Amino acid sequence: MNATSPLSVKARMLPVQRLIIEDTDIEQVTTRLQATLAQAPALFRQAPVALDVGKVATELNEAWLKDLLTLAKAQQLIVFALAGPKAELAPWCEQFQLAWLDDKDRGSPSKSQKAHRLDTQVITQPVRSGQQIYARGANLLVMSQVSSGAEIIADGSIHVFGALRGRAMAGVQGLDTAEIVCQQMDADLVAIAGTYRVRDDMPEQTSRAARIYLNDDQLVIDHYS
Repeated sequence: MNATSPLSVKARMLPVQRLIIEDTDIEQVTTRLQATLAQAPALFRQAPVALDVGKVATELNEAWLKDLLTLAKAQQLIVFALAGPKAELAPWCEQFQLAWLDDKDRGSPSKSQKAHRLDTQVITQPVRSGQQIYARGANLLVMSQVSSGAEIIADGSIHVFGALRGRAMAGVQGLDTAEIVCQQMDADLVAIAGTYRVRDDMPEQTSRAARIYLNDDQLVIDHYS
């Protein structure tokens, strides 16, 4: 009779959402976090989150970190790690029983590698108001329209063969070569690799075919007749 092992280990790289904390004013952090979650609630749902405190590492104290972790928990974030310089963060990670992540993402796959490995998730039905679709580890192809109040998210690019309303976020794991392409542009919010534009900041001429992409860290929206 062969004995089976009660435990095995499989190492793999998982997508991690990284929240960059740039201020120790907990009220300002709260306001910004709530606004971010309101824009993209599906992005953080049941996803591991690292709090990148590298920019405020020298200002950390126990009370502030407790407040930050309490805030994250209240917003239903699953925080598992702090990111930043190891020398400053190692004691805090040990005290709060958190993992540590390098703030420079060493060892992560290149953007071209990430793009090459992406599958494509195909949606053949209209994406209706209130629906949230996340193509994790994939491009997203919608063969119909996306309604106002819907939210579509992809680690890769998004192509919509119809009207794009609601919210669309591509390259959400940092793939800044991702694009959003649609036959009719009428979205409330679009984003590539975390760079957002809302309806009020978009070109006045909408309801035409469009391509959205990043150029020198600026979100560009090109319209086509």
